[in-house]
This record gives sequence, C-alpha cells and structure tokens, in this order.
Amino acid sequence: MLLGFGRLFIECLGSAAPDLRIIGAEIGDEHLAARLGAERPDVIAVDVASTNGGTSALLRTIADVLPEAKVLAYGIEPEEQMVLRWVEAGAHGYLPRDTSLAELRRTVHLIAAGEVQAPPEVTFALCARLAELARAKRRSHAIESLELTNREIDVLRLIAAGLGNHDIARHLSLSFHTVKNHVQNIFKKIDVTRRMEAVECARRQGWLDPR
Repeated sequence: MLLGFGRLFIECLGSAAPDLRIIGAEIGDEHLAARLGAERPDVIAVDVASTNGGTSALLRTIADVLPEAKVLAYGIEPEEQMVLRWVEAGAHGYLPRDTSLAELRRTVHLIAAGEVQAPPEVTFALCARLAELARAKRRSHAIESLELTNREIDVLRLIAAGLGNHDIARHLSLSFHTVKNHVQNIFKKIDVTRRMEAVECARRQGWLDPR
C-alpha cells in the first residue's frame, strides 16, 4: 500500500500503477497519526513541494506512528541542504520531479522491498556530504590528540580578529616568517587550508575563549 501526499502526485501515480493501492493525505491533516496507524502503508511518498516547511513535523509523526514505513521524497532538488534534510529524516528514496511515472512506480516497489533509491545527481550530493563528514571526522580525531601551543592560540585569536600576518607579527613582536610558520603549523595540525576554517574550528573547540 502507498500513502501519498500531494493531490496531483496521487492522481498521476494512481493512473500508472494499478497494482498499487494508493490513498491520499494532506500534510496538515489533524487525523494523520490515526490514519497512519489504521492504514499502515508500506511506502509513504511525499511530494516535497506539498510540505510547505512542515517536513520535520510530518516525518516525526511518521517515525513515531509507523517507524517501519519507507519514505520516498518525490520532487526533490539535487541541492545539498534539501537532500540532507530528507536523509537525516530517514527517507529511503529520492526522485526529481521530472521522473517518469514508470520509474516512479518501479522505485516505489524497490523501496518497499528494502532498497534505497536515488538518482545520480542526488547520489553526488550525498557523496559530497559524506566526504565532508569524513574530513571533519579526521580533523576531530586530530584535534583530540593535540594541543595547540599558547603562541599558536595567540595567533589564532588575532586571525579571528581579522589581522593579517604582518599585523600579527607587529602585535606579537615576532618576525613575519615566524608568524607564517605558526599559521602553517596550525593549518597542518587541524587539517584546514583557509584561515576562516581554522577560526571556525578554534571556536568550536573553545580555543578562542579568554584564558
């Protein structure tokens, strides 16, 4: 059984999937929880355009009432933040709006069978995010195993204040090359390549707090 959100979506899929029992629902239905419990659909297809910002509340309701149901995000854009919002919400399938009805029907069956389905552009966004998370994890492990020196912390604080290397050198009465070496050592220790990345990392670790 398929529970779908979005009237046009339901009407279109219903005509192309006679082997599926399709029921419609509205995002703001106050009786949604009771309906989920009564109907117990195998797949819940959500037209992302119909959520109107209510994605989190909808998926919380689904997770609370019917955690075993598979969620399909239909009409998703290959934009990283949108993809991540649905991934973190536990969606099992992702389809752009120009997906053919035959592919939509096929995906519903695959998701119901326990497979995770996503088009290449969504997969690319997911892989990019996974690579970013992997880098952040490596950086976190590196941070846990090191302590920046007091001088490196001083340099980081001045970088956070917007000073360049020449100004930092004057402020700390150091040579420009010494400051440059400190900056390079900081970058290497916490695995970053840009000054603002180093500042953001330092803020998360509390290194910029007054001692």
